[in-house]
Formats: sequence, C-alpha cells, structure tokens
Amino acid sequence: MEIICNECEKFGMKFESSHLNSPQDFIEGNPNSKIWIIGLNPKTDGKEVLNPTLEDLRNFKPDDKKKSNYFKDFKKVSEKLYNKWEGNVAHTDLVKCGSQSFPPILDNKKGAEIIINNCMSKHLEYQIKKYKPKLIICNGAPTSYAIFNKFKPIDKNITSPKEIGDYKTEYNGHTFTVLLTGFIGRIDDWSKRRLGIDIEKNIDELKIEL
Repeated sequence: MEIICNECEKFGMKFESSHLNSPQDFIEGNPNSKIWIIGLNPKTDGKEVLNPTLEDLRNFKPDDKKKSNYFKDFKKVSEKLYNKWEGNVAHTDLVKCGSQSFPPILDNKKGAEIIINNCMSKHLEYQIKKYKPKLIICNGAPTSYAIFNKFKPIDKNITSPKEIGDYKTEYNGHTFTVLLTGFIGRIDDWSKRRLGIDIEKNIDELKIEL
C-alpha cells in the first residue's frame, strides 16, 4: 500500500492506494457523466483502507450490495435518474480520504474547513476542469456550503446558500448548475421526491440526455 496523498495527515487523513495514481482518479462511475453527486468523504469502518481499483470505480453500480443505502435512497428521489444511472451519473466526494468520522482527529470546524478546502483545491477543481459536469448535486449541508463558497453564483445577488435551491456558476470557462440538498439518507420521503422534481427539472433545462 502506498500513500499517494498525505497533505492532511496531521488531521488523521491520508489517501493510500495500490491501484490509483492520484485521489483525482476517485470518481465512482463514468467521469464524463453530465450529472455528478458530491458527498463529504467516503465512510469506512475506521480500520479498512479505501483501496478500489480504477476498474471497480468505473464499473460502479448504485445497487451494489457492498455499498451503503445512501445510493439506493436515490431510487426514492428520482426513479428516472436511478434507472438511467449507469453511464449518466457519477459520484465523488469533497474529501477523497475515507474515515469513520469526519474529521477523524481534529473534531472542530476549523480543522474540517482546512481539510475540505485543501482537497477541493488540489483534486475536485481538477476533476471539474477536466470532465466538465453540467449538474452537480451536493449531498448534505457541509457539502452544499463548501461548494457554494468555492464556486460562487454567477448571479451576484445570491449571497447565501439559504436563499436558493440551485444556481449557476462558472469555473475555468465552464458553466454548470449546482443543486444544494440536505443529506439524502436523512431527509424524509416527501423531501426526497421534492428533490427528485428539482433534479428532473434541471435535467430538462440543461438538455441532459439520459
């Protein structure tokens, strides 16, 4: 096992892999998908090291029994999206290192911000610049706030993520839509379906073919 990123090791976070060249490889599904779901960081049991092969990542399926119910919850969000997932939806995280809790050692807001900002600037920005998704769905408040603060709305009248559910932003000449959500695994079924309607509306408006 080789440590290929230890920028946040003082906070208990490091990326180890025998198969990947960089945390930038960590995208579950087809990276050329126009729809991305972004979470906070991969959850492990505290002992397991996150070490997928590139083939495992690219062949990811949301109904994989080894995965948590988190992905299966999207069936309640939008069956249209869930049934067309393969090849059309990709998933990654703000922080590529897996951990049992976040952050694993420095359990305070400042430590979390340092880790998130460090990983976004080195890895997520690169991924967005390279693959150019059209719709990013943020999973959970920490992800929504972090993405909002990093990729500001084009509309300067929008100053807080509390003001809107989605917005357009631009990065490196590429324009895309960000959809802010609560954590999929915790919102009720009514909220899941409301989110699904918002997702489907954006898919239609952005002319994304599923």
